[in-house]
Amino acid sequence: MLKTSLRPQMRPAKLDTSPRPDPAVGDAATTATVEIEYDPTAPLLLGTYGADRDRGAILRLPDGAISKVTVGDDLGDEKVLAISETFVTVARKGATRRFTFPGA
Repeated sequence: MLKTSLRPQMRPAKLDTSPRPDPAVGDAATTATVEIEYDPTAPLLLGTYGADRDRGAILRLPDGAISKVTVGDDLGDEKVLAISETFVTVARKGATRRFTFPGA
């Protein structure tokens, strides 16, 4: 039977608790950043979100603005027809274009 409980030791006053990067992983910004070539006159697909029935997309527009779009939205003189996990399809005067992730 235990008559007394153990008491934890106090943390040293000068203990360095600042976060350190894991050398095996490297710098997150460097790891997550890739350089790509793309057409600056066309929208650039940055991401998609939501469930299949309610999916949206994040696009970088030719003027540099970032825009969230959903199916049915106007994108200049084009209309967003479809959004999947990996692409956005738009139409203008019967012609369609598909935007995919850079490098895909």
